[in-house]
Amino acid sequence: MAKVAAFHSIKQNVYHDDNRCTEGNNIEKENLRQGTGGKPKCSRCAKLN
Repeated sequence: MAKVAAFHSIKQNVYHDDNRCTEGNNIEKENLRQGTGGKPKCSRCAKLN
């Protein structure tokens, strides 16, 4: 699986939408939020999509 619902970290300036993104997978649970947060897409997720 690759594409997932958008999520972001309150400590990052980007959102993620690919579960293969290592940066997105390393977000701590307490900092994880659903949606884009009004942030641009992670460049790694963009390349994976």
